Amino acid sequence: MDSVSRMPLPDTVSPDAPLALTAFQRRIWLAELIDPDVRNHVPLAWEVAGRLDPGRLRAALGRLVAGHEILRTRFVEDDNGLSVQLREPWLPQLELLDLRETSSGTMDWLDASVRRPFDLESGQLLRAALGDLGDDRQVLLLCLHHMVIDGESVPLLLAELDRHYTTPDRPRPVVQYRQFAAYQQQQRDTDAWNTDLLYWESALRGASPDTPLPEPEQPEPNGAFQISLPAGLLDSLQKVQSERRVSWFMVAATALAVTLHRWTGLDDVTFGSPTANRDQPPFTEVLGPCLNTVVLRSRVDSESTLLDALMQMRDQALDALEHQSVEFDDVVTRLKPTRRFGRTPYTNVTLNMNLLDDHAAVLDGTRLTPVLDDSLRSNYAKFGLTMTMAQRDGRLIALMAHRGDQLSASHARELADEFADVLTRFPQDLNKPVVSPEPGRRHDRSASEGV
Repeated sequence: MDSVSRMPLPDTVSPDAPLALTAFQRRIWLAELIDPDVRNHVPLAWEVAGRLDPGRLRAALGRLVAGHEILRTRFVEDDNGLSVQLREPWLPQLELLDLRETSSGTMDWLDASVRRPFDLESGQLLRAALGDLGDDRQVLLLCLHHMVIDGESVPLLLAELDRHYTTPDRPRPVVQYRQFAAYQQQQRDTDAWNTDLLYWESALRGASPDTPLPEPEQPEPNGAFQISLPAGLLDSLQKVQSERRVSWFMVAATALAVTLHRWTGLDDVTFGSPTANRDQPPFTEVLGPCLNTVVLRSRVDSESTLLDALMQMRDQALDALEHQSVEFDDVVTRLKPTRRFGRTPYTNVTLNMNLLDDHAAVLDGTRLTPVLDDSLRSNYAKFGLTMTMAQRDGRLIALMAHRGDQLSASHARELADEFADVLTRFPQDLNKPVVSPEPGRRHDRSASEGV
């Protein structure tokens, strides 16, 4: 979800600003403190069409770490909570893997790396490997902690790695993450910030903090899978987008909202969506997590059509972006919702959008094509339900990840089928009611609440 900031950028943000946590980093740290089994890891893999030199690659990783403070930042727990400290540059290890006769070797490395916790106090939150696939092909594998990277940072990370690999003798100044943290802190308690906080207090007044999912009788393993969507789906939705002046995100959010209405039987549901806070220069090129979360609320009645839900979602999305200077944590603090262990208020169902073709890139003239087994996402499912929309080779795909203690595999598949059906029939069903009168298409609320 793209961001549109209302806050003016300060004339200067000192590169020597004090080190500080952002609200997102604090939220991630608290999540792991509360539940040690949570893994906020970001696994990345690209097949390399050509050969990279291991020595040059490791040296480039070292220069990348030296140039970007976020990759050598220590997160230290002390008497005051969590402090941020900077360590000296360090040289990452580069594991060399022989994968010529092991088809699962790439995913085995990523899976092991995701399962192995990072030491946040070490300041070494990056792991790397280079695998030999044979036939003049390699695979580049990275795993970083979410405290130091987000999805929007990945293209920058690859571009910087390419620069350090190909032109190590041409250093350039970079924007440091501490500057973004300082800018975010400067926004607090301004008139615009307080106005936005009042907006969220009003927008979420009376909303349930939990969108109920049908819990299994016994906890199951986490799960993740790709949802089957027809080819050409993006093209079929273009007319709706142009005629109604809506973005693809608004269409996907409406489809998810309608699915939740039908699934839970509720006329009022909420879900979250991450937003990027890096659209203002110079933060478009800062390496590190520049994220916030906004809450989208959908309310319907027996007369509401799919078009009504879409127009409401358009307004919701635009208003959310207009008022996102306030961090999600501050909204929750103001509203003081009832808490349930393992559930994030208002956002236990989350919609992610990634329409960047998974960050295909070039490193030293060789093309890097992303490869990632969808099932790996189940190892670090943090929300009850996460829907991710992505684009690969020009085709739209949908991925669902769920926590097995909150949603069974069979119910997850049923919900996914409902979502796919809403998306596929979207253009034809605009004037049809959101709540289907067909038997079996609307779930009983008691089942949704695990009663």
